[in-house]
Amino acid sequence: MDLYRIYFVGTARSRPGKASEASKWWREEGEPFYASLPGVKSLQTYAAQFGLGGAYNLEFWYEIDDYAVMDAWDKVMSEDPGKYGPNFAKFAELFEGGPSRIMGDWPESRLVD
Repeated sequence: MDLYRIYFVGTARSRPGKASEASKWWREEGEPFYASLPGVKSLQTYAAQFGLGGAYNLEFWYEIDDYAVMDAWDKVMSEDPGKYGPNFAKFAELFEGGPSRIMGDWPESRLVD
């Protein structure tokens, strides 16, 4: 059993005039694809409420095994661009990506003990 959970959180907003198409694509193709990336335990998508998300009102929370997952992503994407490239291109067509961050409840993330 894991003691701590770690999340890679990406942000985005749909491109102008693409919100409906982006939502449909994400539910049907994007989310299952991104959830299948190596080391992803779960994937949840949220829309910021009350304008609190700033310019990027969508958040994609990937629960990941550990920090090494990002190296694994780089490796599989460079080894098989034909598999990963089309989904990344479609995401970029429908969404504008924003800042990303790591979130978690592990002890080192605390400001004080």
